[in-house]
Amino acid sequence: MKIKPALALSLILSAMLLLTALFSLLLQPDPERIRVFWLAGLAADILLIIGSYLTSRAASIKTAPFLALDAAICSAVLYLVYSGTIHAGLAVSRPLGLGASFDYTFLLPLLILICSLLSIKDALNIIYGYSARGREALVFLAVRMSAILSMLLLGGILFVIVYKGMGAINWEFLTEPHRRLGQAGGISTAIMGSFWMVLGAMIISSPLGIGAAIYLHEYSRSQKLNRLITIAVSCLNGVPSVVFGLFGLAFLVRFFGVSLLSGSIILGLINIPTIILTCQEALKSVPNSLREGSMALGASKWQTIKKVVLPSAMPGILTGVIMGVAKASGETAPIMWTAVTFTATPVHMIYGIIPDLFQPVNNLDYHLLNLIYFLGAWDVEARAWGTALVLIALVLGTNMLAIVVRNHYRKKISW
Repeated sequence: MKIKPALALSLILSAMLLLTALFSLLLQPDPERIRVFWLAGLAADILLIIGSYLTSRAASIKTAPFLALDAAICSAVLYLVYSGTIHAGLAVSRPLGLGASFDYTFLLPLLILICSLLSIKDALNIIYGYSARGREALVFLAVRMSAILSMLLLGGILFVIVYKGMGAINWEFLTEPHRRLGQAGGISTAIMGSFWMVLGAMIISSPLGIGAAIYLHEYSRSQKLNRLITIAVSCLNGVPSVVFGLFGLAFLVRFFGVSLLSGSIILGLINIPTIILTCQEALKSVPNSLREGSMALGASKWQTIKKVVLPSAMPGILTGVIMGVAKASGETAPIMWTAVTFTATPVHMIYGIIPDLFQPVNNLDYHLLNLIYFLGAWDVEARAWGTALVLIALVLGTNMLAIVVRNHYRKKISW
């Protein structure tokens, strides 16, 4: 399809306005540096689109109001910015200063972003003559834009954490306990505490979750019971983690105190629904023909599950277990009242191998939370970013391990 030069130039200008507006929204530089380009680009974009529309076959009484409305919105934004109504001192805040406030560095790029999207929409409509193909192109463009925006947001968050946290990462930071309320030292005790707590949670949740999934999918014959239990597990999976923390404070702390054991049990209970649901899906992916073939050869029910079903479902099961590890690594609320302390006490080991389950431990999530509390009062910002970087690296590394393990086992499966 041939595109007129004016429309092609309009699409290029709109894309440049869109990218620069997104860049400004994410990083929030001084918009005055690019304000002139936005004004000139938006004015040229409006003229190009109107001129292209008037000389195209799409011009009609039915389509004119849509273009007129978009042109009016873009022209209003252009006038408000050019006249100084939207200026550097502008801020929109809620009454009494409560809630969020939006200033010039947010409002101006947001308005330019909206105008660029409207211009792209109008240009595509003109190209396709306001037909169904044009609407389809707009939908596909919106889907692609959503994916790109998600990647930009994720990449922006990771970039900021890496940029600000890398300066604090060194051997001392990773191998020494913190001192002076986190102003000196490192996070070694927090790393060890998180490791043992997550390991304990997986020892508790993995057998229970996998066993429950096997029973529900392989042994239970009551469809109503299966549906009821699955609904209950799904609801339990959506319960806020702070509710589990309250449960642990009310019941577990009474028996085990604030300890590694209490925290591991709470994290294990949080992970059980995730493991059950993922393991059920993994078991459902195994064809029934494999089970029937095994039973036809004389194998018992348990032999079929052990030798045929579980090896075939192992990629999904391991993925669910490792995803549970990543989920447990990022929980803070459940362990605040059940397991953690901010003191730099190392994990006491029994015979140098087994940790003391009845002692409180430090934890990366809780350590970061306390450093955030101290911001502004103590010089801990760099160490807070460093702790966040280590925590993100552990979670991302765990998720990457899940992907590698899943792909490894998938290569060995054939049916």
